[in-house]
Amino acid sequence: MKNDRVKQYKLLSDAYYGDGGFLNGEYLIKHIRESAEKFQNRIDLSYYLNYTAPCVNAHVDPIFKRAPQREYSGQLSQLWEDFAKDTDFAGSDLDTLSKSWALAAKLYGAAYVVCDNAPQPGSTMAEMIASKKRPYAYLLKPERIKEIKVNNYGKIIYFAFLERDPKTKKDFVRVFEQTGWHLIGDDGNVKDRGTYNLGRVPVIRLTSRELSPFDMFPASEFISIATTNRSIYNKCSWLDDILCNQTFSLLTYPTNKAEDLTIGTDNALAYPPDSRHQPSFIAPPAESANVLASQIESMRESIYNMAVVVNVTGVRAQSSGVAKQWDFEQTNQVLSSFAKSIGCAEMELAKVFALWLNTEFEYSSIYQKDFSVSDVSTELANAEVAKGLNFGEKFNLEVLKRVATSYLPDLKKDQIEEIISDYEQQIAQQKLDAAHANV
Repeated sequence: MKNDRVKQYKLLSDAYYGDGGFLNGEYLIKHIRESAEKFQNRIDLSYYLNYTAPCVNAHVDPIFKRAPQREYSGQLSQLWEDFAKDTDFAGSDLDTLSKSWALAAKLYGAAYVVCDNAPQPGSTMAEMIASKKRPYAYLLKPERIKEIKVNNYGKIIYFAFLERDPKTKKDFVRVFEQTGWHLIGDDGNVKDRGTYNLGRVPVIRLTSRELSPFDMFPASEFISIATTNRSIYNKCSWLDDILCNQTFSLLTYPTNKAEDLTIGTDNALAYPPDSRHQPSFIAPPAESANVLASQIESMRESIYNMAVVVNVTGVRAQSSGVAKQWDFEQTNQVLSSFAKSIGCAEMELAKVFALWLNTEFEYSSIYQKDFSVSDVSTELANAEVAKGLNFGEKFNLEVLKRVATSYLPDLKKDQIEEIISDYEQQIAQQKLDAAHANV
């Protein structure tokens, strides 16, 4: 399946970042009776109201408000921790990669992370960490993906993408297959190749929602919002032009010598002096401006309706009562489903990481599932009630983890482990004190 959505990816990226055609005016439409000079002036004065970015962010930011619960064990633990601090050898940690991955998946429909390896045969874990000769991962821009092939079960068996040569600054095509890789130069010839024993292509896919495993380049759920935002961009430019013409009204003046007068808001319109009309100012009617303003507001509301979880962003007033509760239920369902997909993709990344090193590695990553609006005091109160149910030490330990990530979201994994260790020591001491009290 070849990538046939490059133009859509460009529009989505420009709409989210306010770049490209929204910055240089390429997305503005020239009126058939508009002069080139006037159109260029309209381009220079154009502005972009970005509704796409907050809608996309509303699907991603709440998921990463709290750190996920990551647990792992095995010989690769120390190497994975080094990887989690610097996933791409450019300083990006695992949280940054995961959030960028999730954002790209939501914006484009699907996003792909490559987990490649920098081999060093015979190296120990310490040597790998010191030399940075270990697996690394990076997110691919969707427009750089050329072709993807899958088997009858939807498993990727061929993955081709553009890779930039840092020396020549030219793009060549890197191809991953199940048993190895090869590089294709701009002349179509294979420049380099290698093999690996992974049993799969070292690429992990994350989708914005449940999709067919055979659809490698799905339509983005935000393409309608991006195109609507482009229409608003044009209507804002037309409205601005009308307001400018109304602000600088046209002077009508009686004279028989109108050869040197040019019609425009910065000049005058001549008429015969015997017509008995006094000099006055005229301007285009305001009806067109009112229609445009109404259309812009209507399209803005349509964008919020299409975004589904826009109530998270606080960009519009929410209803109360049952309707508001249903909004939160819908929001929770959408965010929870996507959070689960992110956790699964992260665990698959850890699996490929371990395959490169041919070592067993137990890894789990669980993102929060409840996204209702609540404060820390509510979380603590709920935790106190849960602990009072006295369901056992393991239950209380899970409650402690939830409280720690809610009340102190910036805690690192080793800090959480210290808190858990202190709690376990406290429980052990309480048991010991109780045993001595009964003697």
